[in-house]
Amino acid sequence: MTVARRPRVLLVGPFPPTKGGVTTFMLNLKASFLGEQFDFVEFTTSRPPKENTLDNYGYGAVLRGGVLRVITGILVTLFHLVQFPFVLAGRHIDLVQIQASDFQVFWESAVYALWSRLLRRPTVLRIGGAFDIFFGSSPPLVQRLIRLALRLPHCIIAQSETWRDFLLKAGCTRPIFVLPNWPKDVPAVPSRRNESNPICLFVMGSEATRKGVEEVLTAAKTLSDTRDGAQFHFLAVPTVLEQRIADLNLGNVAHMEGFVAHARVLEALRASDVFLLPSHGEGFPNSLMEAMACSLPSIVTPVGAVPEIARGGGMRVVPVGDAAALAREISALAADPSLRLRLGEEARANLLAHYTAERVLPGLASLYTTLIGNTHREAV
Repeated sequence: MTVARRPRVLLVGPFPPTKGGVTTFMLNLKASFLGEQFDFVEFTTSRPPKENTLDNYGYGAVLRGGVLRVITGILVTLFHLVQFPFVLAGRHIDLVQIQASDFQVFWESAVYALWSRLLRRPTVLRIGGAFDIFFGSSPPLVQRLIRLALRLPHCIIAQSETWRDFLLKAGCTRPIFVLPNWPKDVPAVPSRRNESNPICLFVMGSEATRKGVEEVLTAAKTLSDTRDGAQFHFLAVPTVLEQRIADLNLGNVAHMEGFVAHARVLEALRASDVFLLPSHGEGFPNSLMEAMACSLPSIVTPVGAVPEIARGGGMRVVPVGDAAALAREISALAADPSLRLRLGEEARANLLAHYTAERVLPGLASLYTTLIGNTHREAV
């Protein structure tokens, strides 16, 4: 008796040692219950990491990180692009899912999508990052090229209804499937909560500027000078920021760590009281999902899918770039444990109602099955 093999899905995107929300999404998908129905195969697009930069964003990011890193990154990318068609042709791949975002990463993803179409594989392109800023800052000719690239896959995955609307306004003509992010695990409500001196967690990473590091540091300095009572835990601190943070003389109200494993980030979330995400641009932040799973109230900005998430409760929204507003919200939450508790409960309820694997992934399974089935029928 022949046992039918599971359909094989090639996941194209950054896998470890790369860190960040996109990598977390890829790993969460591989570890989900869809692994019982589909055989997920990794194709990594990772390059040598940058842990000494504040701004890994835009076309100029290619040139950051030192000459050796630039040369190595270009060679690694070229190797991936040359290797890809051979992997696709030789691994009996039934469907290709490609992670795209913005600037040079978008164009790299477009090449993978082109190869996939040439080799007649059903192809899904998932848009992440600050694609809105990328598209909006591009001149008209480049926008036309972006629209052409968006016609390569059979389907586009948008991370929220907000992103779906943006893609339609940008001229996307392919079917769009909405797939929010979800946390891998939803732990029991953490037992540790600080009645006084609450800990505010901010994760910086290699795009600290985009994440709002300037506003956070300004707010932290303001509140430390006024002896507000809030504490700060800075995680994934780039080396170029360490001395600057030390020079702020925040004393005992701030603790910082460098780049750490994802398990340590989750541990820090469970030990914190407020999550800070005053970002200048987001897709659908995994870190926010993980904070919600830990019953943390969050202070966020209205970028990407965040306003849509915030409508479900559990968050305070401040304007982009407004350090004074950020400081006021931190102060208000620091002074009111009952408010933190209420917002944390709202955040967790919001997550359980809308953003768990059980709620979002069955639709993705149906999409995979439909695309694979359509391709098989066309081949007959």
